[in-house]
Amino acid sequence: MTAIKTLNRPTVIETCEEPEIQYAASPELFREIHQWLEARGQNLHKTKAEPEEDMATYYDTKNYRLLREGIEYRIKDKGKTLRHDMKLPLDTRNREVLPDQNDILWRNELKFKTKEIKPSLMAFWGQALLNPVKERLKKNFFNKELEAQFHSIFSKEKIDHIAACGSRIEYSFQTGRMETIDGSKSTPVLHILELELRKGSLEGLLEEKRALEAEFGPKGLAI
Repeated sequence: MTAIKTLNRPTVIETCEEPEIQYAASPELFREIHQWLEARGQNLHKTKAEPEEDMATYYDTKNYRLLREGIEYRIKDKGKTLRHDMKLPLDTRNREVLPDQNDILWRNELKFKTKEIKPSLMAFWGQALLNPVKERLKKNFFNKELEAQFHSIFSKEKIDHIAACGSRIEYSFQTGRMETIDGSKSTPVLHILELELRKGSLEGLLEEKRALEAEFGPKGLAI
């Protein structure tokens, strides 16, 4: 964690790598995977007793300059505070996040909590946007106004599983949709299963990937 100066007061920005694998699923597959996890033993832990309603607003310039750099900026309402999240490619030479040879998406995630509802890219300056991204987005870019572009509305249930090697893998069952700010356009209801390495070695994530795909790949689970 690193403290930098933002909006004339200290802002603590939390940074972490986010290796994850995403699958397109269905309600039927969600039920079967739940049962499969339960049958595998006692190394399971629900992070919350009930599914969590997760809503976020995504911001960008009018011409989607951030998106074209592979950057997401979103704000989530966390009750008493708002959490500002930025996600960008782990390799800052890239302008998009693409799966590697193991189908893993590698991103940097940066976040801070505040009561400010206005997005502040300056909070991340020098912290997230390192070279060569910084060179591509000159500093005066950050004075441009960001606009709310779309919402995400998802219900998420998260289950931690301890792999045989000791790594902690999070299974995140996500059901919801994306929609424009005015509500005029929306995706169909999406069912996304996300595997994320929370602690330990990458081998744990790959171990879970192999087991999951061997069992449910033939049933329609797809990257």
